[in-house]
Amino acid sequence: MTEHKAAALLAMALLVPAHAAGAQLASRLEAGALVSNRDGAIPDNGFAVRPTLAFETPRVSVAASGSAWRLGNRWQLSDGSARITLNTPSVRGVHAELVGSASRIAFDPTATSDQVDARGRVHMLFDQRGGFWIGGGVDRPVQVAIVSAVEVTGGGAWTRIGGATLSGSVTNFAFSTSSGAVDSSGVGAGCSVAGEDPLPGGGMLAMASFDRNATPPSSSECRRQSRFSDLEGTLAWAVGPLEILAQGGYRLGDVFDVMDDARRWGGATATYWVTNQFAAVVGGGRQPGNPARGLPARSFANLGVMLAYVPIPRRTVAVANNATVTVFQAENAGFGNRTITLRAGGVERVEIMGTFTDWEPRELTRVGRDRWEITLPVGMGVHQVNVRLDNGKWRPPPGMPAVRDGFNGEVGIWVVE
Repeated sequence: MTEHKAAALLAMALLVPAHAAGAQLASRLEAGALVSNRDGAIPDNGFAVRPTLAFETPRVSVAASGSAWRLGNRWQLSDGSARITLNTPSVRGVHAELVGSASRIAFDPTATSDQVDARGRVHMLFDQRGGFWIGGGVDRPVQVAIVSAVEVTGGGAWTRIGGATLSGSVTNFAFSTSSGAVDSSGVGAGCSVAGEDPLPGGGMLAMASFDRNATPPSSSECRRQSRFSDLEGTLAWAVGPLEILAQGGYRLGDVFDVMDDARRWGGATATYWVTNQFAAVVGGGRQPGNPARGLPARSFANLGVMLAYVPIPRRTVAVANNATVTVFQAENAGFGNRTITLRAGGVERVEIMGTFTDWEPRELTRVGRDRWEITLPVGMGVHQVNVRLDNGKWRPPPGMPAVRDGFNGEVGIWVVE
């Protein structure tokens, strides 16, 4: 796959109509202590700052983030990314997603990588309880002279069990590697004739030149096809103000493409929301090396806080909206009115209807990161009520008895005293 295919994917993305309804601006600032260590290098300990800004609508989302470390008396720019995501309307639970992004990863001044990529995915949802996706695209490393454009294909599935969301994926990478160059991590790659020993110190890419299937070398380089696959599992669990995200993975590939330190990885992050706009974060783990980007493996640990200037919606699964209403409360607002409060994160629109609205939908107002409110006239007695998220299926609120309605669905029974 070439850069022309990447341009074609982005051109197709521009044809998807944008929808301004339900637009939301979210921003946050993470700050705290960060420790990073890669093999053969001195561990870096510093103070890290990471701002993030995102603008989202039901059809288009744009996000940008960056980070900087303070090491000693100087600041060092580190990771950064910009991404645009375009979604098509959902038809019977199926929708398409196109993503274009540019990113930089900088472990230190000797290990940096820039990349642009374009991906496409097709999602299938099963009544908000689970789903799967398939997709592919192309990644283009910018500063890795020994790697061509990378073809990416894969798929995954997810399911929700109580407050936990489990997901798994497999991603395949295919690209050409060229010896006789030096990658961005400083690893030299010698070139040898098939059957001869590679040059000493050549590292992984020098061993690649020893592959019997390698293309015969020219005067300046030799090339071979490299492939590897990543199997990854994720657990996202939210209970009250606590969110836990744990990930683990295993990489498949021959010794020419996958170093031993990149076979297995894992990590976890815990976020505790003190308020809707302030959280404490702790985490750590191991990141695998990335031969397609010329980056080594590294270990990391962080401890800090997260500040949200604009409330942040909770998003537990990136590939699908599996949000549900977790809390339904109502308080007397006087003069026959009641203030209804719902909690639902990761959504852009929350509605309620019932006998007290003559079954006309009423949209709630976001008043926090995952809190929505509306004040309506609700008289005493027994009412029927339903809620829905992001124009999905109408459902009874949590904690209420439900009965079948006349439309092959369920409706909640709300007793107002």
